Amino acid sequence: MNRGKAQIAIAMLIWGSVGIFGRLSGLSGLGVAFARVSLGTLVLLPILNFKGKLRNAMGELRKRPYHMLALGTALALNWVFLFTAFNYTTIANAVLVYYTAPVLATLISWRFLDERLDTGKVLSLAVAFTGLLIIASSQRISLSDRDFIGIVFAFLGALFYALIPNLGRFLRGVDGESLTFLQLAVASVVLIPFAALENVGSPVWWAIAVLVLLHTVLALYLYMDGLKKVEVKDAALLSYLDPLSAIVYAFFVFGEVPGVRTVIGGALILLASAIDLARGS
Repeated sequence: MNRGKAQIAIAMLIWGSVGIFGRLSGLSGLGVAFARVSLGTLVLLPILNFKGKLRNAMGELRKRPYHMLALGTALALNWVFLFTAFNYTTIANAVLVYYTAPVLATLISWRFLDERLDTGKVLSLAVAFTGLLIIASSQRISLSDRDFIGIVFAFLGALFYALIPNLGRFLRGVDGESLTFLQLAVASVVLIPFAALENVGSPVWWAIAVLVLLHTVLALYLYMDGLKKVEVKDAALLSYLDPLSAIVYAFFVFGEVPGVRTVIGGALILLASAIDLARGS
């Protein structure tokens, strides 16, 4: 495995444990999301300043304020819903439903960016949503059922995550470090009023430090740097380490064993992403 692949693989294995530390943080989904974006911004601010990129980053914000606002908002809501899902349902349910995001991104690009939707992509959409329905069918469809609510939150997180690559197409000229910093900074501003009004819980600072330094700053750096050294299809294949490792971690830490429908539905969701990947390679 070359250096780039190793970096992406490590990033995915780190991201697979994000649900574990989200639960251990003692915070609500909103609290975890706000901690990640705000503290991540504070960590990256001196780094960009030291590298002389801060002025350029602020210039990009002034040139594309609406795109940056949309991107930061999508990032913020994506994490709010995902971490809320972890507090309601099993990590397996949350990450596998959340993994419908790549397929949803294809649907959004067809609807709003006029990209072609061929037979293969229609098939991947059908397979993904079949998997989603199978996972949801294992729960009682009721707003009083925590697992069902968690699945809904995970799907909403996937929907906002799917917006990110589509919005990113309007910002291709912005370098990776600056774009990461601006996403986190805008997301912080978006979440400030909500975090101020809600009781986000009692923070467990060591878990929050891990989420910010390991999952947000280090893993994101490894991923972005690794992308420069590998083909997109290789990075996409390695991304499967994220949901698979998440299920393994949840088993060893919380003793969560996925049900049969979760396994079948999750396999179909991952298969749908694989079909979409194979069509694009």
